[in-house]
Order: sequence, then C-alpha cells, then structure tokens
Amino acid sequence: METTAAEEVFVPDVPPNFGQLLQSRRVEANLTIAALAKKTGLTRNTIVNIEQGSTTPSPQTMRRLLAVKALRLLETGTGEGPSVEAWFTKAYNPIDLIDGMTALLNGPGGRIEQTYLYLDPRSAVDYFVLCNTAEYVAAYREKIPHDQIAERIIKESKGVGLDVDGLGCGDGKSETALIQRLADRMPEPPDLQLYLLDISHVLLSEGYRTALNSLAPRRIPVFGIHGSFTDISKNPVLFAHPLTVKRLRVFTLYGGTFGNINDEPWFFQDLEACSQPGDLLVIDCQLVRAPADQPELIRAAEPLLKNGQPPETHHKFLTGPLKRHCEGLTHIKLRSVLSPHCLVPGSYAIEFWGDVEVEYEPKRRFLIQRVKRYDLDKLSTFLSTLGWKTLQTWKYGPGKLAGVLLAQRQ
Repeated sequence: METTAAEEVFVPDVPPNFGQLLQSRRVEANLTIAALAKKTGLTRNTIVNIEQGSTTPSPQTMRRLLAVKALRLLETGTGEGPSVEAWFTKAYNPIDLIDGMTALLNGPGGRIEQTYLYLDPRSAVDYFVLCNTAEYVAAYREKIPHDQIAERIIKESKGVGLDVDGLGCGDGKSETALIQRLADRMPEPPDLQLYLLDISHVLLSEGYRTALNSLAPRRIPVFGIHGSFTDISKNPVLFAHPLTVKRLRVFTLYGGTFGNINDEPWFFQDLEACSQPGDLLVIDCQLVRAPADQPELIRAAEPLLKNGQPPETHHKFLTGPLKRHCEGLTHIKLRSVLSPHCLVPGSYAIEFWGDVEVEYEPKRRFLIQRVKRYDLDKLSTFLSTLGWKTLQTWKYGPGKLAGVLLAQRQ
C-alpha cells in the first residue's frame, strides 16, 4: 500500500476496481498519465500502479485525484449523485478513549479532557439536545451571519474551488448552512467539497447525514472524518493539498468548538502545518460580558455564574459522564467559577466543577468543562502574531454577545 510515515489515516471504502475506474475516467477526460501527474503532483509511477491495481491510494493521493474535476471521481457509477466516504484518523480508537475516560473518572480527580464529554453516546445526545433548544437556535444559531461570511469568502477565493473543513463539527448544521450560501454564489455545479471532523461518532453521523441530505441535490461531496480536531497536526494528510492543485481551504470552528481548545497558541501552530498561505479560517465564539480584568463586573453579567451553579439546562450534559462511569458514586454537586487564567489576551473562562462523593473514598473534584469568552479585537491581534490576518469580524445574537472572525493565513 502506498503510504508515508506521516500518514496516520486510512480510507476503508476504496473500491477494489478503483484502478479501472481511474483509468477509464482519465481516458474519457483526454488526459495522459503525464498530464494527470502534472495536475495532481503525483508521480507517473504512482498513477500507473493505481490503475494496474498494484497499490491502493492513500487519503492524500485520493484528495489529489478527487480535486481533478475532469475525472468525475465524485460521481457514482449511475451518475445519480456524489459518492460518500468515511475516514478514520489512527488516533480515533473509541475503545481506548473510553477506557481512558473511565480510568480518569475513577481516579483522584482533575481536569476532564474536553473530548471525553462527547465520547459517551448518551452525552453526545445530551449535547445535541442542549444546542438545539428552540431558545438557543432562535437566539444564536439562526443569527450567524452566514450570508456575509460567504460573500467575503467568495471574494477572497478569486474563483478557485473551495474545500471547507468543519473542525469539531457537531451536528454539522452551521457548516452545511455556510456551504449552501457559498454554493448560491458560485456557478453551477459549485466547486465545493465539505469535510466534517468530530470525535463523537453520534454527532458526526448526525452532521454527515444533515450535510449529505442538504447538499446531495447540488452534487456537493461530503466526507466524514472520525477523530479529534485537537490532533490535527498528527494527520496533516487530511487537510493538506498539493500546490499544483489550485484550491482554497476554509477551516471552520463553529459553536463551542473554539472555546474547547485548551491551548490556543499550540493549536494554531499545529494548524499552520496543515494549511497554506491564503487559506481561510472562520472562528465562531462567545464574547466577553465585561473586561477580563474586572471580575466583579463579569460575575454580575454572566448568567452561567448565577448562584455559583450552572443553569439547569446544562446539568444532564455535565453530570452524565460522571454518573455513568464513576464507580460507587453517591452524590454530585456542580458549581461554576470564574477563571481569568486564559492564554488569549482579553479572554476569560467559566469553569464547571463537579464535587463527587464515592463510597468509602475521599471526595473527588473534577473540572468538567470550560466555557471561554473572547474580546474580538484582542483575539484579532493575538491571531496576527501567529500568522493569521483578520479580514472581517461580525457580532450577532442577543446584545451582540456572539461573534465571528474571518482570518487568512499569511
């Protein structure tokens, strides 16, 4: 199998006759092997070996071939719609991840890694319910300025094809909405591809289904990738595209995804390794309710800090993993506290802690979740130090307390 040491993924659904399909589509497109090699950045020997069936294309090779529209590799044999793919990062091993979560929750306490909150299927469903309440959808999700974001992305794309990478996509609704707006502003058929990445099989399945049902009529391909967006640098093959294929990549961080990043500088250094100059980044985030250096004003303005406890709407999601995985659990008390110790200037976090009582053992304390708030101007300045230039920002939602930042890698 063709591979490199850096490749950490596999494509499980490459058909056994893919080589024959590639050869027939290449001939139909009047492309020689040399011409296809030039378009994709692959060697002639690689293409020959794939067509002869002596090697299986890696995910990176597949993305290069899929980017050549003349090959029509994204069409099914009947021509009725786009093909579907599901990719798995090597780090995505649900059994090991759940074992790790169980060991942590039965240990002395400490910080729960944020991705653990979405591993448990019931927790993923609880999160889905939480972010799809009628109040939240009407106040925030329906107010995201997708039209304006799409307009600016099209302006920056200068007519090239777009690959949208939804990092931590959840239910995929926001990513799908953006793709639809982009497609409305492009010639038919729109030169778009959507890649959805999430750690939760439950959420990724929902997001993939949502996107496929909405985008299939417009022949926009959708790919699901099982894995954590915090491991992006371990799998650059999923996000890198060859210099010889003129496409622009748009990374998106919608909903609470950006606020789930523990170390923002580290994340953006990793993202730099998986992107190219000109690529775009869409950050959707909650904004500060008061200056980060004025804790009393923050406590007075933050509903999540009211009475020192999370809202009732959050309890089921926050306590679920503890109830299901802490052995001998007898009682959980939740509390919310302000944490000004954040790496992005002007930002602060609200931490949800769980005090856990277990039979015959000392009380344990777990940091379950951190919800971060950002100052858009200071976030923009911060990103500029890491090679991302802010192109435009928007504020939306009740009191304009949510924001979107569009940046471009320099």
